[in-house]
Amino acid sequence: MDDSAIDPDLGSRDITVGTASAEATIMSAETLAIFNVCETAQGGVGRYQDALSALSNHGFSCHVLLPDSDIDILSDASRATTFSRSRRGPVAILRLLSGFMAERQRLKPNIYFFHSTFTLFPLLILRVIGDKSPAVYCAHCWAASSDDKETLKKKIIRQVEGRLCGLADLIVNVSQSDAQTAQDFGYRGNHVVVENAVAEPSPDARDDIFRRRSLKAINLLFVGRFDRQKGLDILLEAFQLAQVENPALHLHLVGEPVRGGQIPSLPTAVTHHGWIAPEQIDSYYRSADALVVPSRWEGLPLVIPEAYRNGTPVLVARTSWMEHLVEEGATGYSFAPNVGELAKLLALVDRQGLDKMRPQARALYEKRFAIERFSHEMARHLRALITGLGAKLNK
Repeated sequence: MDDSAIDPDLGSRDITVGTASAEATIMSAETLAIFNVCETAQGGVGRYQDALSALSNHGFSCHVLLPDSDIDILSDASRATTFSRSRRGPVAILRLLSGFMAERQRLKPNIYFFHSTFTLFPLLILRVIGDKSPAVYCAHCWAASSDDKETLKKKIIRQVEGRLCGLADLIVNVSQSDAQTAQDFGYRGNHVVVENAVAEPSPDARDDIFRRRSLKAINLLFVGRFDRQKGLDILLEAFQLAQVENPALHLHLVGEPVRGGQIPSLPTAVTHHGWIAPEQIDSYYRSADALVVPSRWEGLPLVIPEAYRNGTPVLVARTSWMEHLVEEGATGYSFAPNVGELAKLLALVDRQGLDKMRPQARALYEKRFAIERFSHEMARHLRALITGLGAKLNK
């Protein structure tokens, strides 16, 4: 994404939006080590590590620290180190910090890359001990983006992430929505937008794993955590209403509860598949007629480019600017984030109309969400970061 697309007022507070010059991309051919720190790798954070591995084509090597329970999420775990964590809490944070300090000594990385809110604590420790190494932070959707009621806890979280993120030399926002949130709350630091992207789909992905009761049958897909943010409750209620008008619908769920909660009671014509291995997920996207993303808030969910890479149209809620990830009527549709509006949309979709969108969905992936674009932009910013800090230290 062109940084010039960012709101020109984004730097009006403590935030400054960075732009890397072309000259900054020319550096030594020496491989630069990136140490990625993850308090969790569930969902998009884990798949983001796979995207970062494409930086190897630009002279970077990526190492990652993550919980032992999440190791299977990575496509390549050869450069991963784990720490023990059964659930979130003070003990888990201490184990994260211990693992971080040990790996820091072992790797001696050129760049630190911290992912999601709880890794702000190792970032803080890094600065407290006087280490001024280049550091990058990515929220993968700011905690302040939630639609929870304004509480003291939410205010504290906003203050913590808004101040501590400024300890990083560069903050990468995965979407324009995240950048806007940072601006709205006056978050500190040097912010850029590098939109999420994904690699090409598995070459042996199938398009026939869902059985069709008839030629008009429509297979819808949901992929994600079963929690309030992802809006599965909205989808299930809307699906039941839509079935009255459109009995051809069948809904497939990929995911599980992660942050507490239970698997909900599922209506007729809903199939729960659990979590799917990374090498198999493209067959689910490709076999679906459309992906439904009913989230209440998001950064830029990787399920959208994953669907597009398989030529699968997307139905998204108009929240967190997700409607701007869809070419209305060409690669999918958007809907107001409520049961009634989604039910109306699902009642009207037909397989023939969705099939016609598939070439355009694939074209949008190639134009906007290809991994080559992501790795080029990220490498440009990282090299500019190292060059800029080096120039300051040598003054």
